[in-house]
Amino acid sequence: MKPKDSDTFIDIGVSITRLLLIASGQGTAASLIGEGAGLVKNLRSLLGSGGQRAVSAEKIADYVFNVFNRLPGEYQGISEADWQVAAANVAPLIDRLSEKDRLAAGYDWKALRPVLRDLGSEERRCTLADESARQAFDWVLEVACQHITDCFTKEEALASILRGINETKSGVRQLLDRPAGASKTQDVVNDHIKVLRDLAPDRLEDRESEMADLKAFVHSSDDVWYAMEADMVSGKTAVMVSFALNSPDDVHMVSFFIRRIGGDGNDRGSFAFVMSAQLAKILGHEYTEPVRDPAQHTEFRQMLRRAATACRSEATPRTLVLLIDGIDEDSYFENPDGADAKSILSLLPRRLPEGVKIITASRPNPRLPEDVLCDANTNRRIVSLKPSPIAEKSINRKDMAKFFKSDVAVDIGAFLAACGGVLTVEDLSRLLTTHRHQRTRTWDVREYVDRSPGRILTPVDVGFGGQEVLAYRLGHDVVERAVILELDPNSFGEGDEPEDERWWAPIREQALTSYREIIRDWVKECASRGWGGSTPSYVLSGACFDLVFNDKTDDGSSVRVVLDRGRYDEMRRRSGRRSHVLRMIDRECFKTLLDVDRGELLEDAMVPLREIAEFKELLVRMSDYIPGLPELYVSYFNLTPEAALDMVLSVDDPESRLNALREVMETAIKFGYGHDFLPLLSATIMSLTSYRELHDEILRMLASVLASVNISSNYSNSNIDFESKIVLLNDILISLGMEKENISLPRYSLRKIDDPDESACMFNAINDMIEKIKDPRIRAEALAGVVDVLARADQISKSFNMAKRIEESRIRARALAGILTRVGEIDCARRVAEDAVSAAKQIEDPRKRTEALAGVASALVQVGEIDCARRVAEDAVSAAKQIEDPRKRTEALAGVASALVQVGEIDCARRVAEDAVSAAKQIEDPRKRTEALAGVAGVLAQVNQVDKALDMVKLIEDSRMRTWILVEVAGVLARTGQIDRARRVAEDAVSTAKRIEDSRMRTWILVEVAGVLARTGQIDRARRVAEDAVSTAKRIEDIQVHAKTLVKVAGIVAQADQINRARRIAEDSGARIENPRVRVDDLAEMAGALVQANQIEDPWVRAEVLAEATGVMARAGAIDEAREIVTMVDEPSSRSRAQSAVIKALVGKGSSDEAVNMLRAALAEVEELVRRQDAADCCATLAAACLDAADLVDAGTTTHEQWLGLARSALARSWLYGASVWDRFDVLLRVAPDLATRLVEERLLAESEPEAAGPASSVDPTDRADPDPEGPGGGAASSR
Repeated sequence: MKPKDSDTFIDIGVSITRLLLIASGQGTAASLIGEGAGLVKNLRSLLGSGGQRAVSAEKIADYVFNVFNRLPGEYQGISEADWQVAAANVAPLIDRLSEKDRLAAGYDWKALRPVLRDLGSEERRCTLADESARQAFDWVLEVACQHITDCFTKEEALASILRGINETKSGVRQLLDRPAGASKTQDVVNDHIKVLRDLAPDRLEDRESEMADLKAFVHSSDDVWYAMEADMVSGKTAVMVSFALNSPDDVHMVSFFIRRIGGDGNDRGSFAFVMSAQLAKILGHEYTEPVRDPAQHTEFRQMLRRAATACRSEATPRTLVLLIDGIDEDSYFENPDGADAKSILSLLPRRLPEGVKIITASRPNPRLPEDVLCDANTNRRIVSLKPSPIAEKSINRKDMAKFFKSDVAVDIGAFLAACGGVLTVEDLSRLLTTHRHQRTRTWDVREYVDRSPGRILTPVDVGFGGQEVLAYRLGHDVVERAVILELDPNSFGEGDEPEDERWWAPIREQALTSYREIIRDWVKECASRGWGGSTPSYVLSGACFDLVFNDKTDDGSSVRVVLDRGRYDEMRRRSGRRSHVLRMIDRECFKTLLDVDRGELLEDAMVPLREIAEFKELLVRMSDYIPGLPELYVSYFNLTPEAALDMVLSVDDPESRLNALREVMETAIKFGYGHDFLPLLSATIMSLTSYRELHDEILRMLASVLASVNISSNYSNSNIDFESKIVLLNDILISLGMEKENISLPRYSLRKIDDPDESACMFNAINDMIEKIKDPRIRAEALAGVVDVLARADQISKSFNMAKRIEESRIRARALAGILTRVGEIDCARRVAEDAVSAAKQIEDPRKRTEALAGVASALVQVGEIDCARRVAEDAVSAAKQIEDPRKRTEALAGVASALVQVGEIDCARRVAEDAVSAAKQIEDPRKRTEALAGVAGVLAQVNQVDKALDMVKLIEDSRMRTWILVEVAGVLARTGQIDRARRVAEDAVSTAKRIEDSRMRTWILVEVAGVLARTGQIDRARRVAEDAVSTAKRIEDIQVHAKTLVKVAGIVAQADQINRARRIAEDSGARIENPRVRVDDLAEMAGALVQANQIEDPWVRAEVLAEATGVMARAGAIDEAREIVTMVDEPSSRSRAQSAVIKALVGKGSSDEAVNMLRAALAEVEELVRRQDAADCCATLAAACLDAADLVDAGTTTHEQWLGLARSALARSWLYGASVWDRFDVLLRVAPDLATRLVEERLLAESEPEAAGPASSVDPTDRADPDPEGPGGGAASSR
């Protein structure tokens, strides 16, 4: 008979794919024949992804299958089993084939066959049972040899594989564009890893033999299913999670921890989603989408099969291990006889793919679900786990039974089970009083709590302000079950199995319902009294929000109780951290109320959401990143790492948050306590992982910081040991999705590091990280950053070798120049100088080449190589004169003149400076010409042409530019030691500055003059000028300039030892900043828009053209074509407009559900945008689209109300991203008319009051006390 399907030959596909992968990675493609050589080179990048390797293996298997489908009649009698055995025996022969032997065969399949015979084909053939099997073996071997040689000699063979991979990539692209519910794969995996960390014990004790047994199982060739069984509280999960987190390097571990609370979930859908995300990561898929029945079964098995193929086709094959803990907690057991009952394990295929093993853990009862079809179930290796004394001590069943003899204790347990969080003794006292209809005294409750043994109750400190306040939660699931059993003993008849989950779900829900209602009523009562110090901590918690939010009987009034601005303000007051409040607002508003899968928003919710958005915007404005401000606080104000972390995490804009982190870390390292600030890296980077645009910049910053910390001189005084650093780095790599990307980190064995060379280990990891940076420029900058760190640490040889790896000439020249200034040995200096000059001369752009040569010349001066420096400076002059643009030529010549001053060539520098003046005079634009002359004036001062520089002032009428030139000259005089003259010129600058009307320019110049005066020793005078700058700055309308100015003033004042005054000025800088919107002119002409788009270089204009084209096509009914164009638009605002056009077109043709899915996908994309302004604009655009969609359906219908609700949801999202309520007031007026009317009335009232000042707003932030008087850290404890 013919083979059943191509899966019969998947082993052959895996082996040949691995052969191709090894060949493409070893550079042997250059020696291949014909067009195949180029195609194998292409495979080098394509086969790096697990998913693409799987496709390659499948394409090869398809080829072999099709060959055998055309077999002559005499071979039709071969059985399916014979074909499978033949493939299984040929594949290992291909695995043994070395590159040397394959090349020796000369690309002739007949010559290749005896090579495989020498590798053992005859021995394998002889072991086969009958002639039928041997015939199959001969045919499979022959076809495999033919296809191997074809892949390396014939273009069409490899092209077929490449087409298959590219088709799959296209299919994946379509999958990514599929809308509803798709999540970033790495985000899902990160959430799962957090679950593992939460479940993991602090230390796994006395389980060495169990861990060794698990390791032996995954490496064994016989067993496929390892089933660990033990009673509750035996320590199963501790073993499972420890093995999942510390799996062997040569396996791919995919795990799921079944829990109703505190795990990955307990239903089949959660299992398919979380496991599929981990499999998708192996395959290189960026997104994972939840799949519902009936497709769930098929898609999960297909994903598993493909991931297994990818693991086997790696250059070094890996076993794929599925680890599933808590089988007995599957929600299937809650109602196994239900019509829709399907267990988690029923998703496993009947026959596991080759290379897959399963590890499960459960209690002995209940037994495996009846719907498990996997054949491996019949040969499970059942291992009984001996109970852990540590686990048993934590919960003693006798103590638990004794504790719950009291009804009060049972009610305490019931309230703790129902609340989902933690409650204090005082909370429990109030709740018990309501429940029992009689007063329950606090000390009575405390007596019960204090005598609870072991892990029955777990204390949690919820205090603030340095005061300890203990709250409690149930210590284990077994305690909760004991509570439920006490509450409803009649539900458990004789003979029922109390460990079977089928009993617990409905009973739990019924038993706790009344307790949850009491808690909700209590929460409403607490909120009605206002928010303050008496508000229970539980009411401020996420658990409280969830309890209220998930009330299915609520009409929305309960949610509005906790969705209150005052609640978040009280959170801030207690925690002292703005970042905590911002995170809670995002969690409770974005992740629940406005979740993309939740749907429409009721009108009543718009009022509290608008107030919360306003409060969030106030916190965001106070927390904006002002360059220089973190440095001030770390260097002068002794900011603690904890306060610094809050400062950084409070920055709402992701890119600014990364810049703030970089500034904090660089300053901490500079002042010698970088180690203490290392924990900031992990927490901040984890908050940025979903923004893929920042991935390369994160790695660049990480490499620089770790290199600096690794070689810092205070290493021995660090509070963070090497092991902790490696754990921290590993956490960061996991959050970035790089834990399996060959980063050179040491492995752990019972918390002992294998590699003792700490410095070498860290630098190996740094090198590997830099290599993972995709953008060539950022990778070059990352290398240059580490080169600089090494050079400053006098590790010249290392820095020199690393600099050679920098591919971009300009950056390499700059890095080598930096090394040059640190070199002590003259011969070494000359070698570095030669390389630096060579790199600089390779730069094509004359301006950049001039800058690089000038930098090298300056470096040569510092090491005493004056003659060489002169020659390089002359080369720089020649390069500068080649620049056509007079403005750029002026700047370049001025830079060269400065370099010549450093080498002592004053006469030559003077001539070059005069050339710069001549070039500046050629600039046609008066303003730009004046700016250029101001820059040259400083150079003239450097070459002792001060009078000539000052004469230039007389030629300029503009007071601003005259003052600017004076500041430039005064600065040069101060730096060159001409102190008295610098003071006189600085005073002239002050006098001239007073005539400038522009507050911004006058402030900035006064700041610069104050700096010059400070450098000349005139501290008191500098302080007075700085105070004038502060007074002037208060009149600046541009808030961002205002804030940056105050930061600079604070720095000058701090240098003058006025720390307290500097702190006040710096705090004033935390003002409102609004990023200007980018506006693109509308394009009226649409003729030939798509053709034009491919020819337009400006990305903004191109995106605008494509968006307009999308609208035209959508309105014309070409919706599929319009959706295709949407994928080509990569600028956010244009993309959202294009999506809006398609959404409206879909609704217009009656496909409302499809339009909703597209809307949800668009909103999910918004969450990844780096710029918050872009996110706000996109949401506002989509809100308007929803309103237009509502107008396309009949008013009063369910669909009409749905679109109005979706419009509210998108509009509220825009507010939370920082948009003003007035930005799309037209939408608000339609979807929430009462709120819109109220806002207008409040604005009119505010404008009618003569005292009103500042921008109109329904709630003026200045009416409230400053919500954060303690400074940027948010807490009182902000000094080291």
